[in-house]
Amino acid sequence: MKKAAIYMRVSTARQEEEQTINNQKMELLARVQADGATLLPEFIYQDEGWTGTIIERPDLDRLRTDAYDGKFDVLYAYDRGRLSRIFYHQEIILSELRKNGVEFISLHDINGTTPEEQMMGSMMGIFHDYERTKITERMRLGKMRKVKENKKLLGYNPKFGYNYIPRIKSGANARDGEFVINKQQAEIVVQIFEWIAAGMSKQAVKRELFDRGILPPKSVREQWSGGTLDRMLRDTTYIGKHFYNKSESVETKNPRNPEQKYRKVSKGSRKSRPKEDWLQVEVPAIVTQELFDKVQNQLEINKRLNKRNHKNQYLLSGLVRCVCGKARTGDPGAKGSLYYRCNDRLSVYPLTRTCHESSLNVPVLDMTVWQNIKELLTDPELVRQQAERWQKDVSPLESDLKQLEVRMKGLDDEELRAAKAYTQQYMSERVYKDTVADINEKRSKLLSEASGIRDTLANKRPLPLEKVVDGVIELVGNLDFTDKKAVVHKLVTKIVATKKEITIWGQIPILATGHVGYELNDRYRRPA
Repeated sequence: MKKAAIYMRVSTARQEEEQTINNQKMELLARVQADGATLLPEFIYQDEGWTGTIIERPDLDRLRTDAYDGKFDVLYAYDRGRLSRIFYHQEIILSELRKNGVEFISLHDINGTTPEEQMMGSMMGIFHDYERTKITERMRLGKMRKVKENKKLLGYNPKFGYNYIPRIKSGANARDGEFVINKQQAEIVVQIFEWIAAGMSKQAVKRELFDRGILPPKSVREQWSGGTLDRMLRDTTYIGKHFYNKSESVETKNPRNPEQKYRKVSKGSRKSRPKEDWLQVEVPAIVTQELFDKVQNQLEINKRLNKRNHKNQYLLSGLVRCVCGKARTGDPGAKGSLYYRCNDRLSVYPLTRTCHESSLNVPVLDMTVWQNIKELLTDPELVRQQAERWQKDVSPLESDLKQLEVRMKGLDDEELRAAKAYTQQYMSERVYKDTVADINEKRSKLLSEASGIRDTLANKRPLPLEKVVDGVIELVGNLDFTDKKAVVHKLVTKIVATKKEITIWGQIPILATGHVGYELNDRYRRPA
């Protein structure tokens, strides 16, 4: 009597709940009994909730080891797709079984020992692989089409603050899927937005939520994470603008636990799709646009004020080089002082140190370089030249007007593409009308804005050059560290410094026909 083994696999939790694996088991046990084989409990292998695109599965590995050890003579499976949805994975496993003298019987594929029968069985394996690809693509395209035409959701894990009402495909109660506001959760969302808008940091919000006993969305941990809060506060869903198809699943390159042997899904990470592929779906708003905008502004302020982002402030990071040619890197000293040190010194061990240039004190070098750049940027004559050029060429309002004209031209092109898609029957009449209405609404806003700018330009009086010069000089003199660093990195390309001399390379545009470069150090400034 042959010793039998059976293998079962289902790929999703939903299939597990629907007892799909039990259905496989019933058919397999009936076939084993009909063939007169004997089946021991230890030779029943099953992987529940595992995708067929991953060959590393706990019970499949146990099965392959037992087959190698000759513990059974024949393996039964519902079909080849249970072994794997990838054709060459199937062939690897079946080749191992044949090599170990194990017969494979599929209940729903062609079985046999002749070359012809094996070839036909392999063709069935190719069909399993092809079926997997086609099913995935059909489902994706079908969802995309329905969302695009109906602007409704098709099955979703709801955002915190919402419940998802599932779609019913047919019958008297047929309906589209939709988000509805979860009143209790929505109150928490609004409270979080209001706290941030009032100036609270995310850390303070986390503490407040914890103190109030408010659990995070999935309740895996008792405390909200900064990432969860940040995603919520930046999510336009809460102002009624939800986007479908924003991201896609991709293979995990850097798993959190690289030592974990088995993973149920191969694509455990997500990657953002291009914005033009996003599909907007209208959902009920929980917070107002005004509150949302205040929060975005406050998040940027909090970011700039966060001490963690400015633990050590290096104004010239990435720009300073040693006379030996290597870069100088910011490095804290033993007593809390900061230095720009030659990389030859920092990375010398176990090599022999070749550069013995002294380290440079960060505050001293930063202040010296900034003072030289500030003198140049606040030189009244140079500022006047730039102001004259600005008034003579394009003002900010004129530049804004040109941008609006470009955007209106883009809307014209978009309307033309929509008309073409409609005439070629790639777009339904309903979608076409909605698209054109949306374009006209955007065009109306742009035209109104452009009209206002034209009126302003028509009544515009030139600002006296003296006020422009004084305003620029005052602005440069009151920049904070972040703005100073932005100015330095915009103008400077390289700094070579020793304790005796500092040389700065960079370009500061002055005239419309070209530019003047300046070489600066702590003793003099002269045109390069």
